[in-house]
Amino acid sequence: MASLISAAEKTTLNGVMDDQHDTFARPVTVIKDPVKTVPTPTSSFNSIYGNAGATTPIVYTPQESSVDARIQYGGSFSEDYFTAAESPNQIKVYIPEGLVRMKIKASDYPSVSEAKRIKFDDQEFSIYSDFRGHGLFNTQFYTVMLKKLS
Repeated sequence: MASLISAAEKTTLNGVMDDQHDTFARPVTVIKDPVKTVPTPTSSFNSIYGNAGATTPIVYTPQESSVDARIQYGGSFSEDYFTAAESPNQIKVYIPEGLVRMKIKASDYPSVSEAKRIKFDDQEFSIYSDFRGHGLFNTQFYTVMLKKLS
């Protein structure tokens, strides 16, 4: 079946979406679980009798990386917003107060999906929702909701 949009036009449109992301994205820090390194015990270690002095402590190495993301903070809505006659009558999605929407490139998904915390604007957040794919012709971006850690 023929497509109304050629492959070259699809590539151009995907490039425009990437340019938009690059224009408005900013770096965020992705914090994962630390890597646990257990050093090899010395030859004098006896696991049966527990030579505690012959062991070395477990070393935890922090894992942090940086990705570019677009951030949208949730607004504060009064009760009038939901009950007033002037409220918008088209279906729109509003982000509740206290939640933050973060959009990342699909290539950053593996790194961010393993995150325990995400840090930006001198605040730390946890992942609050599932990841949702976006794109014109394929999944170029993922959106996830974050909740501020107190």
